[in-house]
Amino acid sequence: MKTPTKITCLGLNPKTFFMILTVIVFGCSASFHQAQAQTTYPVVFRVDMSDYNGTTPISGIFLNGTFNNWCGSCAPMSDANNDSVWEITVPLAADTFDYKFTINGWTAQETLVPGSACTFTAFGFTNRRIVVNGPLGLPAPCYGSCDSCTGAPSSGRIRFRVDMNGYTGPSFTTVNLNGNFNGWCGSCATMLDPDQDSIYELDLDLPLSTVEYKFTLDGWAQQESLLPGSPCTMTTGQYTNRFHNVTGNDTLDAVCWQSCSPCAAGPSSGRVLFRVDMNNYNGPAFSNVHLNGTFNNWCGACAPMSDANLDSIYELELTLPLDTVEYKFTLDGWNVSENLSAGLPCTQTTSTFTNRFYIVTGNDSLVAVCWESCSPCFPAGVMDGSMPGTIVKAYPNPVQDLLHLDIPDYTTRNNPGPLRWFDAQGREVQGLVGPTGSPNTYRVEALSPGLYTVQVRTSQGVQVVRFFKN
Repeated sequence: MKTPTKITCLGLNPKTFFMILTVIVFGCSASFHQAQAQTTYPVVFRVDMSDYNGTTPISGIFLNGTFNNWCGSCAPMSDANNDSVWEITVPLAADTFDYKFTINGWTAQETLVPGSACTFTAFGFTNRRIVVNGPLGLPAPCYGSCDSCTGAPSSGRIRFRVDMNGYTGPSFTTVNLNGNFNGWCGSCATMLDPDQDSIYELDLDLPLSTVEYKFTLDGWAQQESLLPGSPCTMTTGQYTNRFHNVTGNDTLDAVCWQSCSPCAAGPSSGRVLFRVDMNNYNGPAFSNVHLNGTFNNWCGACAPMSDANLDSIYELELTLPLDTVEYKFTLDGWNVSENLSAGLPCTQTTSTFTNRFYIVTGNDSLVAVCWESCSPCFPAGVMDGSMPGTIVKAYPNPVQDLLHLDIPDYTTRNNPGPLRWFDAQGREVQGLVGPTGSPNTYRVEALSPGLYTVQVRTSQGVQVVRFFKN
């Protein structure tokens, strides 16, 4: 930086020091810029390694920061009196600087807790921070901490492990570890599977504290959906994560993806397609349909459903752990929610809350149920169970065990084949329907609750009748 100086003279010959002379009639005015070095102040950095118990052998401690472009091994510290307190003095100008202590260049580095008194977090990176306004002699904090060493370990080397053998979701390339210790950075902490047994691992030096984390795939392309209240989780607001109390070095159990337990012989999760049919909805106008449940902590608008083909059937696919989940459909977050009746076959009531429930046993595509119903929607105007133009009727509808088909006297059954029975997914369920000995009456008690159709060949053509099984 150059400091400008101005000299005014009359009939003088001023000394020049990189001067720029300006001659003025009847006198002169001289201004010059004299080169001046930037002011720096000695700053003594110290770190106490006496409580360090990481697995990286120390051959040198280094200072890395914004003032040396995080150079790795360009700023070695020294421990002249062998008291485990390492020091270095660096000349710095008045400014704000971020830094941290590292081992053997960048072989290992401090993991600092975001929000600690001596730290600053930006873009997922948490570092120490100082403001220089003059000479400084900094105290010697414990490695990985803002506090002095206590004589006990200040950090622990933790081996995180996740077993992907039971994973059934979309394909992935990398498994990542995200937590409050790395600012939930996405892809900055890649886990490895060197022996290709589908168990991915990563070692980290962490300060003695409680850390939150979860496993993710390809950065944030996929993430675990953890159930609140599970023994390995903690829930803060709408976020449910794993947690671990760091008390020293530890190797964690290889848990199954989205589970607190090791993987069983089969899958540990299932890909479930949730579907709701809004064709018969007649409530307040809405913009979005959402899925809320125990798996996302009833978050409101965090799980929007989509209607790609504009048929008013909204869908959302989630990977969920093998467990019983509760859920319901809502509109525009929590502006409108389903009012479900207790005792319906698809609901369960806990305290004063009645929700839908589902037992995840693997991949599944759920039936598109009508809003606030356990059943598919009947088309408008077809509540008697007949399709438009159908002359055959089914009753009682809904039915419990015996279904009667009413075929008018003026028509007769053509008999090129038997009746054909289908569930809501179009699968034939012939084997679950039996005769009774009475004409046109059938046993349907073996059918699961839901919507069914039956095709009847008559002299008027093929007739299709819908009925609902309770």
